Amino acid sequence: MPTSRVILKRLPTCPGKNARFHIRRNRDQGALWVYYTPRGSSPIPADDRHQDLVGLVNDLKGIEAGQEGGGFSINEHQQVIAHMTAPSGYGVRSIHVIGVREGNVLTYKQTISFENGALSPTLIPGEGDPWPGPLCGMSYRFVARDNPQAPSNNFDEVFAIVGGHILQLSADGGIDPYPPKVGPLADFLAALRRQIPKGGRFRVNEHGRAFTSAEHVFIGIIPKARWFKPLTATS
Repeated sequence: MPTSRVILKRLPTCPGKNARFHIRRNRDQGALWVYYTPRGSSPIPADDRHQDLVGLVNDLKGIEAGQEGGGFSINEHQQVIAHMTAPSGYGVRSIHVIGVREGNVLTYKQTISFENGALSPTLIPGEGDPWPGPLCGMSYRFVARDNPQAPSNNFDEVFAIVGGHILQLSADGGIDPYPPKVGPLADFLAALRRQIPKGGRFRVNEHGRAFTSAEHVFIGIIPKARWFKPLTATS
């Protein structure tokens, strides 16, 4: 069983149920299963049981809150993050928990698809095309055009509000100069500006696919080597 760690400040917020996976009992199989719930639709079971993932999430929920089932996320570094109601004493309504083993945050790298592969997180549509996969993902923001955002005062910042503080890509990723003029990150930022010309929210799924939060159009694949750092055992 892993050691659990509560994450209070170092996690971009996941907006709404359709941005998360859920664990619930599959009536047909009689077992706990990974589900996805599209907005306005009924929950859809994953194509496979993903027993190891279900076990990990339930272990984390049991350690921290004595519960099982419910929501969880997998970030773009494939790190598993359990969402749960906070036990008394935390002073907040909900908490996020990661699992740690031998100093490493636990990950899940298998592809979680739905509807016999029709809803897959590894698809690569054309830029600007509708994103056909699950809407699960971590939420980030892109600044408005010509906005040198503090505290970095850089243009084209990608950022998240974490624990009431601005977490910026330029600082967290150690990227200097920012924005870069050439390379994979420059190409991704250009695609972001084309698809979100006025700035706004977008999501990044567990396989690095980025799509807009509002219209759900595909932006591209993040350059993971020049991106926000993964969570650590001391996050």
